[in-house]
Parts: sequence; C-alpha cells; structure tokens
Amino acid sequence: MRNQATFGSRRPVETRFLRGFLALVLIGLGSLFPLPVLQAGDLFVSHFENVLGTGMELRVVAETQQSADEAESRALTEIDRLDAIFSTYSPQSEFSRWQQTTGDWKTVSPELFRVLAASETWQGATQGAFHPGAQRLSDVWKQAERRQQLPTEADLERVVAELKTAPWQLDETTSQARRVGRYPLTLNAIAKGEMIDLACRAARETPGVSAAFVKIGGDLRVCGDWTQPVTIRDPAHAGDSSRTLTIEIGDRGVATSGPVYRGFDIQGRRWSHLLDPRTGWPVRQLASATVVAPNARDADALATAFSVLEPAESLRLARQLEGVQCLLITPAGERFTTPGWSLMESLPEGSPVVLAQAGKAGAEKASKEVVDWNGGYELEVKLEINGADSGRRYRRPYVAVWVEDDEGYPVRTLALWVQRTGKGPRWIPDLKRWYKTDHLRQINEETDLVKTMSEPTRKPGEYKLVWDGTDHAGKVVPPGEYTIAIEAAREHGTYQIIRKKVKLGEEGVEEPLPGNQEIKSASLQYRKRAATSR
Repeated sequence: MRNQATFGSRRPVETRFLRGFLALVLIGLGSLFPLPVLQAGDLFVSHFENVLGTGMELRVVAETQQSADEAESRALTEIDRLDAIFSTYSPQSEFSRWQQTTGDWKTVSPELFRVLAASETWQGATQGAFHPGAQRLSDVWKQAERRQQLPTEADLERVVAELKTAPWQLDETTSQARRVGRYPLTLNAIAKGEMIDLACRAARETPGVSAAFVKIGGDLRVCGDWTQPVTIRDPAHAGDSSRTLTIEIGDRGVATSGPVYRGFDIQGRRWSHLLDPRTGWPVRQLASATVVAPNARDADALATAFSVLEPAESLRLARQLEGVQCLLITPAGERFTTPGWSLMESLPEGSPVVLAQAGKAGAEKASKEVVDWNGGYELEVKLEINGADSGRRYRRPYVAVWVEDDEGYPVRTLALWVQRTGKGPRWIPDLKRWYKTDHLRQINEETDLVKTMSEPTRKPGEYKLVWDGTDHAGKVVPPGEYTIAIEAAREHGTYQIIRKKVKLGEEGVEEPLPGNQEIKSASLQYRKRAATSR
C-alpha cells in the first residue's frame, strides 16, 4: 500500500482558471520562474480541493478561454466517471459491487478490466511487493494501533498466507473477471494513476488544447508536446525549500510514495503505513520512492512496490522496464537512482510543481541574518484556512496578514496570498483594509508588495508565519503596541477580518484569536527566539 486517498464521490472545490503569458507564471510556492517555450496558446492553471480526498492541479495550453474551460469540464467529468468505477468509498461503484461476488465470472467495464490486468502484471513483476490485497494487512495494523499492542507473528503469518491466494482470475477473450480471494481488495495504489492518465487525455483532446497536465496528490501526468519542471523535496527536510531537485518531464507520468506523513503509532513508536505483503511488517528501508514511467498508472504502482522492495531489487527491475526511471531516498538521506535519472535533472528554469509539499508558509531562508529584536524575541502567527462544505465547490480566498503600529501604519506585511496573473488582480482590492493601508504605505515607500512579495492562494490547511520585528526596509521596529491583522476575501464568498492589538516588548504574549467563515482559527505567540534558529 501507499499514501492513498480514499476514492469518493465528493465534487471538487475549484479555485480559478488563470490566464497568463507563457513567459511568466506565478504558482507553486510563490517563486517566479520563466516557463519553457510551449506550443502556441496561453497557459491556464486551476486548483481544486476534495478531488479523490486530496488536492488537484490542472494546467492546459489552450488557444482560448473557452477551450480551457471545456478542457477543465472534460477532465473533471472524466474523474467523476472513473470514480464511479474504481471507488472503494462508495458501495455502489462497479469495483465495490464486483468485489462482493465470489466464484462467478462477471463481465466488467474495459477500464476496470485494464486496471485489474495491470495490477496482476505488477504483482507478478514485483514478486508480491505490489498487492491489491494489502488492505487486509492495513486492517490488522489499524486494530493493533487501537489496542496499542503490536500484531503477533501468528496474526501476520496468517494474513500473509491469505494473500498468497490469487485475488482474481481474468479472461481476456470475454473481458470477464472472477473474484477468488476472500480478503478485501483496494486499487488505490494504481487506479488513481489510471484516472490521472485518462483525465489528462480528456483535457488534451479538447479542441484548441495542445498540452495538458494533471496532478492529484503526489501523482501527475503530462500529455502533449510539453516539458514540465517537477520539483521533488527531500523527505527528511520537507519544510526546507532549499533541499530540492528539479526534473524535466515530457509526456510521462510521475508518482511518489513514502511514509513521511502517515503511519501507525503504537506504544510510543511510529510504524510506516506502507506494509510489505510478503512479511506483514511495515517497511523501513526507504523514506521515499519517486518513479517516472510512460504513464501515471504504472508510475503509481511502481512507486508503491519500490517503497517495499530493497533498493537493489527496485533498480534491477526499473532497468528492465522501458521508459522507467526512479529516485530512491533512504531515511539516512542516501540516494539511489537509475542510470537515466540524471539526464532528467535540471535547474528550475520553469514553473516547478512540488510533489511533496510541506504545507508551511512564510519560511525564512537559512541564510537570512538574525536580528536582535527586543532582546531576542520573535512573533509567530498561526492561521488555518477553512475548507469548503462537503460537496460544494468554492474559490480559494485571498488572504493578507500584516502588522500595524499604534498609528495604523502598516510596518510589515507578513503574507499576501493572491492571484496576480490573468484576471486575478481585479479582486485584490477586496482585501479592503490591507489595500487601503498599503496605499498609505506607498506614499512613503515605493515598493509594490503585490509584485515583490505576493504568493499564490493557499489550499485549506494550517500555516505559520514568523515576524522578526523588522519593517519592509529591514529596520528593527521599537517596542510598543502593534495590531496584528488577518484579512480574507473570497469571490462569491465572504469578507472577514481579525484584528488583535498586542504589546510587544520585554514580556511574552500568547493569544488565541477568534475564527470565522474563512479563517477557521488563528493564534499569536510573542516569544524568545529559540537558540537553534540563530
């Protein structure tokens, strides 16, 4: 198994299509990079939430806005159609209904038959490291976590013996499948890749579209004559944007698997959620496995298998497969790659897509000089962007976080999450208080913060910002009373603002802030800076 989202039928949450010139686009973590030369047309980018339980990014190169809109519609419709086939969340999906049958030959859809056949292929090629019955093991470990007691060897051996029975039989001449094994099955480690492939193809085949890109969670696919930079983060330093490498991907699929964010906590020890179907035990040899393959379906399955196999076994198999490259990173940081991997590595000349995003905003560069503010203090602002109600689409809010002095002057903007390409700038004035005070600031300062420090809108989740007590010019502000403001505005949504006056001097402050419809929660902590941050 791998870091899988439960397939469900909830509709995605849309942000906005962004129309921009091909020379420059703002996405990802807020860094600006010139894009590689693409085919004729404009680049349109959109983000969605609650797609297969995670986030989705769609990019298309299209001649018109109408073509881009149609590509979006086709991709989302295709995902909904395939979800009704592969979902393990819905008992009404084709796969769920077929799984309830045992011993009878059943005609299945071409899509389900193709994924069952691919699963069978990879189960054999990886000698069982990839197994659609690994859900049975996961259930055992979930029960162990609830009991806070490790599974017994006898329990694991019994399940491993079950998994040695073939999960199904296939008849290619009739496109029929027969359920054989009695253990629960899941296709999550391969079906998501198939869905990405078909959604990308649906977008690419839209009239007026020359290239498409679909990314859901840690898996992605590029379709068409387009080279897309993809940034991969060091799993041991997920919050450090300097510890990355970039590869160039054209008309391929990419998937990453690893135990960094999920696992089982038993008796004070964390065990990986990735389980070896051959032994029953959580894997320990890798921190992450990234695979590039001709399609996302195969990359998805191989990333799972390579997380289970020993690195030497994975490299040996990858070398036997046409068009497959991989990067394997151990918990100690050791890297193993196939011979062709280095040919894909490049400087981040394009607008990179981050496969393993940490979800942490406002991180300072390690090289930044540490200032002495009020005897070594710093102010941390935490906020959580609210998610949408289940089943409802919505656009991500624009958010501004800043500090005003006792006269209302904005001494420092800590975050400005907006969209500054296409039609995005027209909604920046909806951040009413920030927009007004920033115009006041520009009377004294010439810097345009929208151009110099704004970053893309953020998906729902928790974020942390740290202020070192300096203004926009880098000068340390004096102790005194300051107001921290958190403002959010959403097109066709609500406007919200949180303001809190605090005294910042020689004593620490810790204040929870009231949430609202856009900002679920927030807090302030004025504290001594940790010695390790120096």
